[in-house]
Amino acid sequence: MAIPVLSAIKTILGVLASPVTGMITSWQERKKAKLDAELAIHAAKTDAQIEKIATGQKADIAWEQTSIDRSGWKDEWFTIILSIPAILCFIPGMDVYVIRGFEALSRTPKWYQWAFLVAVGSAFGYRKIADFMSLRKGD
Repeated sequence: MAIPVLSAIKTILGVLASPVTGMITSWQERKKAKLDAELAIHAAKTDAQIEKIATGQKADIAWEQTSIDRSGWKDEWFTIILSIPAILCFIPGMDVYVIRGFEALSRTPKWYQWAFLVAVGSAFGYRKIADFMSLRKGD
């Protein structure tokens, strides 16, 4: 008689536990579905950011290549102009003129200084100017 009682108790406990077990299983499935959705959204956002960066880099490269292709003689001319002060520094007595020239340039209007920088940047590519300016900030 003990075995039928144990079997009956087991059946009763199974009937009572079944809704609780179902609720727990359902809760776990909802939690997993929510996590899967959040992971999918995060992956989609990450892919979009990667694509945006890649597209921006391609556009930058294309712009710079177009700038280089259309620059003509400007980059050579600016190379010569920018080399003159360096060359004069090696000629005795000419360094005074170089220093005076840069002092005079430092007193020119800011718009002129920026316009010159933009002109040089368009000849050599704006990334080169940005690299130069970041090096200068490290002084």
